[in-house]
Amino acid sequence: MNEDLMKVIKSEEEIEQEVESLCRWAAARAGVIVVAPILGQIALAANEIYLIKRIANVYDKKFDETASCAFVGALGGTFVGQSLATLIPFPPLQIPIGMAVTYAVGKAANAWIKDDMPDINEYADKYKDIFNKAKEDVKNIIPSLKNNPDKDKPLGDEDKKFKF
Repeated sequence: MNEDLMKVIKSEEEIEQEVESLCRWAAARAGVIVVAPILGQIALAANEIYLIKRIANVYDKKFDETASCAFVGALGGTFVGQSLATLIPFPPLQIPIGMAVTYAVGKAANAWIKDDMPDINEYADKYKDIFNKAKEDVKNIIPSLKNNPDKDKPLGDEDKKFKF
């Protein structure tokens, strides 16, 4: 096989490491965004959509903003209820919830993208389960996320409004 081609092909392990790094960056960024009154929710949603976009890029998949918004929307009450909890103006509560939800969205989106982005309505329960497991798993790394050096660097235009 051509040496240049071998450099382009990423191993599954490299892809998973890159996705994990993106999920941690987005979660760390969520910890910064979530404490901004009102605009924090718009920026938080944008952060999650840009996370999905970047994960799609890792797999060289075409990013579909509408499908990504539908994916986040399909997580339904699980996602929305916890996102609403970030509106309570109490940073010790807002920050870990915002971080956990964002990380979990990334992990669920990773599975969805790996599965070639099937109809989310048909498989919503599968991705909700992945979301819930990731939300539990991330609790152990919240302190390290707060110190992520990229937390002040946006993943994209945080002022953009997406239609969910």
